Amino acid sequence: MAKHDKDTYDWIDDPFNEKKIAEEQERLGMSGTSKTLVTVGLLLFVVGVIVLIGLLLFGTL
Repeated sequence: MAKHDKDTYDWIDDPFNEKKIAEEQERLGMSGTSKTLVTVGLLLFVVGVIVLIGLLLFGTL
């Protein structure tokens, strides 16, 4: 069975090729600007939710 696995191993599409893995991660990864915009958007959302909760709680007193 081991010999059969060696015969069918695809050397062109090697899943353990570190250079190929690094290129693929770089291609799929988000840029620094995108990460910053997502972070700012999430922070604004959280602050907005906190402000709305505060207005609901203290606005009715």
